[in-house]
Amino acid sequence: MLDLSAHESTLSEAVAANAARTFYAHWPEAPSGKIYGETANADGETAFKAQLNAPFTRLLQQGDGTWVGEETSPYGFPLGITYPASSVDTLISRATAAEIAWRSLTPQERAVILIEALERASKHFFEIGYSTMHTTGQGFVMSFQASGPHAFDRALEAVAMGYSAQAGFVENVTWSKPMGKMSVTIEKSYRIVPKGIDLVIGCSTFPVWNSVPGMFAGLVTGNAVIVKPHPAAIYPIAIVVAHLQQTLADCGLDPHVVQLAVDTVAHPSTMDLVLHPSVRIIDYTGGPTFGSLVEKEGMAAGKVVYTEKAGVNCAILESVDDLDSALDNLAFSLSLYGGQMCTAPQNIFIPQTGVRVGNDIVSVDDVAAKLREKVDALAHSEKVGPSTIGAVQNERTLDRVRAAEALGLEAVRPSGPLAQPGFDAARSVSPLILRADRTQDTVFEQEWFGPISFVISTESFEDALALVDRSIRTHGALTTIVYTTDPAKQERAEDVIVRAGAPVAFNFNSYVWVNQSAAFSDFHGAGCNPAGNATFADWSFVTNRYNVVGVRKQA
Repeated sequence: MLDLSAHESTLSEAVAANAARTFYAHWPEAPSGKIYGETANADGETAFKAQLNAPFTRLLQQGDGTWVGEETSPYGFPLGITYPASSVDTLISRATAAEIAWRSLTPQERAVILIEALERASKHFFEIGYSTMHTTGQGFVMSFQASGPHAFDRALEAVAMGYSAQAGFVENVTWSKPMGKMSVTIEKSYRIVPKGIDLVIGCSTFPVWNSVPGMFAGLVTGNAVIVKPHPAAIYPIAIVVAHLQQTLADCGLDPHVVQLAVDTVAHPSTMDLVLHPSVRIIDYTGGPTFGSLVEKEGMAAGKVVYTEKAGVNCAILESVDDLDSALDNLAFSLSLYGGQMCTAPQNIFIPQTGVRVGNDIVSVDDVAAKLREKVDALAHSEKVGPSTIGAVQNERTLDRVRAAEALGLEAVRPSGPLAQPGFDAARSVSPLILRADRTQDTVFEQEWFGPISFVISTESFEDALALVDRSIRTHGALTTIVYTTDPAKQERAEDVIVRAGAPVAFNFNSYVWVNQSAAFSDFHGAGCNPAGNATFADWSFVTNRYNVVGVRKQA
């Protein structure tokens, strides 16, 4: 066993950060050579290029002899990487065997081993960044941050939360009950019993950030984990799994405690894993249609199912102190990664009387025009536009843009091709903003995943709030944002939106965007609306992964 005592302080810091909810980040988010080493970027890019058109041989798991892979960069070229494939029965049998020794460790031992694995993998943030960029279409800086330090902080958060829950009571106690002139004494112990194999189903847009919370929550609570990535985005999470396996092996443990389950679009294996009786926990992130199927089938079979699907995220613009700052913030939120974030705003509600700015009123038309200017300035910026908007991960997202254009609504801002320097074949478009009114709710009260948003006129602020309330309860939401300088309206909006089951942000106008979710402070996903039943990471995200069984012995 490795000497992992150095990680005990990291674990203590993470536990304290979870409780305090103030800013804490274990890994710096800037892809800076001064932080990660002067050659780190070049080394990461070299490693990425060396992996192209070659088998991924870093995994310690045994395959069935077949290799599969069909990843293609949204920037216009096939990756040509293959991964060792295994049958569902093979994955399950190896996980079952490996889990025995893993669950015998103490929660603290599991936690520090997982932190060691994260530290090792963090030395490869730049390769993870390039692999994320060329599987998801994110710009490089976002890829580095989202799949690197931000994702790893979420993983550490889950480890700390799981450890804290299991360490919340003593393991052994001598229990004495006075009974008049005598007493009875019982020796009691309490054993953590993990639920069983945890299946983590990844998505194509955030293959690391959305997967590691469930992975590490499952592992720290003593369960073996099978990671089922999206066929279009395997490479980034494969790097993480490889470092987990190597760390487990170096600690004298079976590396099959965590395995990668790869498949293809033509021959999917996800539902076979979901329905296997040995899988007792499921973590799902992705589209709502398939997510609802996973929930239905998994729960019907008595499994614990955590989902983070998607909803219709809304914004209300009623009054602001500084319209330019507010719209700068909103325009960036609409543009970031081409709207391919589950937290991106879609519907922007504005009272038909306009937006109050100080003592003035700015009409809906003028607000919409100014929002277009802000998005134009970003999209047309050669310095930041292409990297901020990135490329479109899936061709179906472009089909959705074309379908939105065909609705016949007024285009506040038309979408168009966006050049990505160095990648002439990139699949990239700029944001589409359409104009609607409240009577067209059948159009905007559905998710339009991608660079598509709507400016919607409402009768009043209360009317807008009622539409948001209905949308959250019917379709779910992962974020909402409200701009109002009226304290009474702010209080009213907070009450309505929180009661509907969604988080809410007010008056963002600086360098924090509603899309973002900070580990150790923000609870990502409320877990109480149709957009998903999970929260990264509250107590329920870890405590349902194990049970506590008591043992009593007469003293």
